[in-house]
This record gives sequence, structure tokens and C-alpha cells, in this order.
Amino acid sequence: MRILLDAKDLIDLVEFNRPIEITALSAWLNKGRATLVLSMTNVSDFVGAVFDGGDFLRMRALLQKIETLPLAYIREGRIIRDELSLAVAAYQPGHEPTSLDPYVSRWDEAAHWKDESALKPLVGLRLDEIVYMARGAIQAYKKLTAVQRTHIERQRELPDSERMSPRDIFINAIPKRFTDHGIEVPKIDFPTFGQWLWRVPSRCLGLRLQFEAYHQLLKDRSLAFQNGDIADFAHIAALPYADFSTVDKRIADLLGKVFRRLQKCDGKADLSGRIFKRVGDLLATFP
Repeated sequence: MRILLDAKDLIDLVEFNRPIEITALSAWLNKGRATLVLSMTNVSDFVGAVFDGGDFLRMRALLQKIETLPLAYIREGRIIRDELSLAVAAYQPGHEPTSLDPYVSRWDEAAHWKDESALKPLVGLRLDEIVYMARGAIQAYKKLTAVQRTHIERQRELPDSERMSPRDIFINAIPKRFTDHGIEVPKIDFPTFGQWLWRVPSRCLGLRLQFEAYHQLLKDRSLAFQNGDIADFAHIAALPYADFSTVDKRIADLLGKVFRRLQKCDGKADLSGRIFKRVGDLLATFP
């Protein structure tokens, strides 16, 4: 059982021992043969702004505390790329996509989304050592927050007459997604391939959940784009690849609407039973 925690839950558990002590959490994980999943996103947000004048010695101790737990590592930044690659490989001969395994052996591999980690030949590195070496990438997404917020505000200002449907947006964006993710562009009819993906969301479920949640956010004008949303949306693509996940209430509400919509055409796309708003609820479900 693989459990992907939101950074706030990771902080509560490791730094503040809420809702249980770390030793009790370790025992619970071992009893259920479960692992805690570390991603680029949740470790980056766990470390936070410590490299902007914070106390890394204290953070080092917390990262070492995390390593006392049974762990797995997910490379969430390559999920959409790899889903598309598997999908197009299956589409051409008329098959369904094979299952994606986005897990890697160590956190430095989770942090590298294009090339292999330069640290891969080095054995025996602790998590705190790897984080320190990768400190330039910690919360790098925050540089894009203002740009993304402005983009959303402009999208919301468009009159309805100028808006494409989400379906058309999804299908028309397929060629650009291949280019953006560095995938060799195959000789296929992209609109037909896009329709094939759209009809069955589970064919690229990480991509589809992230797309639908983003457009649900656009639609609900009462929801401002928050500073942590880029990190939250990075985890949305990883949700199909964890057995259980925690997200904050706001993201849970967005996803609830997405799951209700998608389950009408594809029952595999409804992950509502695998999402928890609080780690305490997850622990209570599996005492």
C-alpha cells in the first residue's frame, strides 16, 4: 500500500507528531505493509524556505526522521509525459495502454524530470544530503505562481462566445503536449488520437485529472489561484499511482466534482474512495 501525503500532512506528522507520534506511524505502516510516498513536490514543500536563511541543521534532523519510515519515491514530473508515450504506443496498433510505473529508487531520481540524476552513481546518500545538493530546485515552482495567476485571471475574463469547450481544448492541445514533453511526434492523426484519449479518461488518467481540475478551478470564479496550487496540481497527476492520498479541503472539493463527472463515462477514473482530506481520517479507516 502506497500512501502519498500532501506536504501539510507530512509536516504535521514529522515535525509536530500530529495526529500520532512518528514511531506509532512507523509501526502502523509496517503493520499494513505500507510505504509513505515521497515526491519532488511534498519534500520540496516540507523543506520550504529553509535555504532562504532558515535553519538547515534543524531541517536535516527532520529529514533523517522521515528516513526512519518505510518509503517509496515517485517521479511525478514525468507522469504526463510517460502516460502520453504509453498511450500513443498502444493507440497505433489498436491496444489499450499498459500500466505506468512512476516509482524510482531514490529521491534524487524523483527530482529529475528530463535527464537522469547526476547523483545516481553515488551510493549511500541520505535524504538530507540529497536535498542539500538539490537545494536550487526546492520550491522552484513558486517563480511561476504570479504568471499562472495572471493567466487564469485573463482566461476568466474571456466572454463565453470566445471560449472553446474543455473537450476541444484538450484535443487541440495534444500536439503541443508532445512537443512540450519532448516526445518524438508520431505520424498519427492528432484529432482522432485526442478523441480516443478523451472518450476513456483512464487511458491517461494523471493528465486528465490534472486537466479537469484546472478547468474546474477556472470555472469557479470564487476560487482564487493560491500560492501552493502549482504544487497541489503536480500531485493531482500522481493520484492514480498511489493507493491512498491526502489533499487539502479545497483541492478535495475540486476533485470531488471532477470524479463525479468522469465516472459517468469511465468508472476507473473515479478515485474518490482513495482521497482523504486529513491523514487522521486515513489512519482511522485502517486502524
